[in-house]
Amino acid sequence: MAYEKKIPVDLDCPLRLTMSLIESKWKSCILDELRSGNAMRPNKIHKSLPEAAPRVLDIQLKEMVEDGLVAKTIYAELPPRSEYVITELGTSLLPIIDAMLRWGEEHITLFEKKYGSKK
Repeated sequence: MAYEKKIPVDLDCPLRLTMSLIESKWKSCILDELRSGNAMRPNKIHKSLPEAAPRVLDIQLKEMVEDGLVAKTIYAELPPRSEYVITELGTSLLPIIDAMLRWGEEHITLFEKKYGSKK
């Protein structure tokens, strides 16, 4: 059974609509990993985001497929193999992710004060 939000998405607020697609901790990171357009297998996505639990990534990938941000191809092989690729809709979110990346780089001192310097 898929997770259902307790509070419905506000269809009158474009900001909340956009955030509803990328609000979870790893979705923006997954889109960033897929930005090249090359298909990635789940284990490669897991390895690229080692801080994330594989189960969490799998759930978020499933939600992203349902939302149309990512496409999943399952190959009829033994053992079965699947790959994910960013869609046109997912690609349209990359400028937002790029702006978030730039903002984070410009304000790195804020994070260093909060979390400590890089090792």
